[in-house]
Amino acid sequence: MTEPCVLHVVGDGPVAEALVAVAAPLGWTVTTATDDATLPDGVDALVVTSHHDGVDGPAIRAGLAAGTAYIGGMGSRRTQERRRAWLLGHGVTEEALARVHAPIGLDIGANAPGEIAVAILAEVIAVRAGRAAVGSVGDREGPIHPDLSAGDAYCPGG
Repeated sequence: MTEPCVLHVVGDGPVAEALVAVAAPLGWTVTTATDDATLPDGVDALVVTSHHDGVDGPAIRAGLAAGTAYIGGMGSRRTQERRRAWLLGHGVTEEALARVHAPIGLDIGANAPGEIAVAILAEVIAVRAGRAAVGSVGDREGPIHPDLSAGDAYCPGG
């Protein structure tokens, strides 16, 4: 089982609110900021929902500098290009940019804020678990929990 995550959300609005609400039952610690690019200590995942030049680029740069395990930015491809140009112009390398997940979230057909939050948090879980290619468990061969011995998996339903 993966350790609980420390998630930092930069931005506000319905998706940011849904991220906080959906992360709570996961047992994650969530911090938020709306206009401050400062990254708190001990953050495992940084999710940027902001679309403001003075906030989102600096927040992502801070996450990269801190070695944050998961860094993702929400927004259109145009927003991603704007961020990319800002980051490259402020000393971030192409190699470092390859660590940024953007546009953010797994492609599950999410549209509503809660669905988008689920897609984002699922991507965070997958990245933290080292899963590069994510699909349905039913489509994968072998054990459901390949890192555990048979009978050692925890089933919260009993």
